Amino acid sequence: MSRNPTRIVCYFDGACPRNQASMKGPMKAAYVVGDIELVRDVPDFKTATGSLRSNNIAEYQGLIFLLKQLRQKETQRGVPAHYLINGDSELVIRQMRGEYRVKQLHLQQLHAEAIRLGTGLDLEFRWIPRDQNRAGHLLESKRAKRPEATREN
Repeated sequence: MSRNPTRIVCYFDGACPRNQASMKGPMKAAYVVGDIELVRDVPDFKTATGSLRSNNIAEYQGLIFLLKQLRQKETQRGVPAHYLINGDSELVIRQMRGEYRVKQLHLQQLHAEAIRLGTGLDLEFRWIPRDQNRAGHLLESKRAKRPEATREN
């Protein structure tokens, strides 16, 4: 990784209403890259023992959606860029930087997908407070329009 390159600033976030399938509301994930803003529903994570939903799943999905977008941009541009990826999930950011182990099987799968998508991209991951996360602001604005999508833990 080169030192002090100009980085394209990116944001990701995810939200899961009440983390329980019985309190159903769609998980949401969002990302922001420059003028591009996207919010998507996230399906429950399917396992052999049933469906899982959590803020961590939604956060990883936001990162995965972002990394897919960056890959697409790299292919179109044909010239590598440098990215600063900002998120308010300390767990996801630290796992992506290799500072935390990924212990839960379902998160291992999502982490592996994020690593695969990030391979070959010049990425720097930075934790930011929630109020500085543009993708979080995007989720909040969508929540105001559809109150069942929240950022509750």
